[in-house]
Amino acid sequence: MKKIIILFVLFFSFTNIHSQEKIYKEVLLEYMKAQGSYQTFSSTIDQMSKLVEAQIDNDKLEPFMEEMFSSLIDDLVPIYQNHLSIQDLRDAIAMYNTPIGRKISEKTPLISSESLGVTISLGMKFSTKIKDLIEE
Repeated sequence: MKKIIILFVLFFSFTNIHSQEKIYKEVLLEYMKAQGSYQTFSSTIDQMSKLVEAQIDNDKLEPFMEEMFSSLIDDLVPIYQNHLSIQDLRDAIAMYNTPIGRKISEKTPLISSESLGVTISLGMKFSTKIKDLIEE
């Protein structure tokens, strides 16, 4: 009888954990869409697919891209879980659904893109200065 109870508890625990992870994954995906990172990833995938479109049949490419994104989300879940609760994600989603949140979501990829050149330039200057300091 004890073995049956233990097996039942283990099964219920596993099912509950799996269910919680599935819910977290769904909320994370909603967060990524609200935040704009989903769209950024999608546009990156679209650009990549255009590069290989001539070489790979679209019927094969589309399922591959969906699988790749799903795999990315699966890999991101434990990272996000270490830092943000489901409630944190839901609160952020609510913020991103406000006018200022939508503006931040819309402008962040543009700001990131424009900042990349500054970051690269700064990195080059920094590495040159570090090299000079090492040689002194």
